[in-house]
Amino acid sequence: MSNQLSEEKLNKLLLALSPLAKHIATGNMPDQDALKQVLLSVDAEREEGALEELELWSKILQQAPTVSNDDEKAAIIAKLQGRGVPDAPAILAVDAAIPPPLIVQPQNIDFGCLKPEEGANATLKVRGKLVKATVRNNRLKVTLLDLGSGNSLVKVQLLGGSAGESLQDNVVLRGERGELRVPVTVQWEKEPPMLQYCPRCKRKSLFWNRYDKKFECLNSDCKVEGSSLDKLAKPQDRHYHRLY
Repeated sequence: MSNQLSEEKLNKLLLALSPLAKHIATGNMPDQDALKQVLLSVDAEREEGALEELELWSKILQQAPTVSNDDEKAAIIAKLQGRGVPDAPAILAVDAAIPPPLIVQPQNIDFGCLKPEEGANATLKVRGKLVKATVRNNRLKVTLLDLGSGNSLVKVQLLGGSAGESLQDNVVLRGERGELRVPVTVQWEKEPPMLQYCPRCKRKSLFWNRYDKKFECLNSDCKVEGSSLDKLAKPQDRHYHRLY
């Protein structure tokens, strides 16, 4: 359609420009059914030539999400103005069609110090059109959940690491307008010495069983055991506490 609408029809159709631009900013390019819904929302669905004109506006505005400089933005505004759209509505529509930059919370993930082989999980809340989330380290897994309306969740899963290991990486969030990097850090505890002083019998007889992940006192008069130094007890004592 090359001919412009009459001033009366154009003024009525201008009401559809803002919702059209916002729809495009979500990354969902409108098909004809979506355009009809936009017209219906402003009571312009019966206007002759309205759908065809809105399709032209849509094709013009679909160039906005990828603009990289002011000249490209000005060229899109000029195309709308060439269809009879006044300066202010044209500028506002192009601005509205450009996806906002990404905003993420939290801005970093610190899993702290974990026990060997222990994993963890975290969730990032992202506002803005998120295209992709990636990581480099194979101990990290990311899952993207699109909530709609420009909101997303990124589930970050940390797989267990070895004793004394540390990890530093970034969750890279790529949007339609650039990217964000969310630092991820974690440290796994070092394994205890193979043999150390037992806090019960005061002898250097406390053995760290790395296979069963527990301490065992080798002193026959003591024989306490436990997963940590503050949980040492004789096996019969543990049985007693379970019974009573």
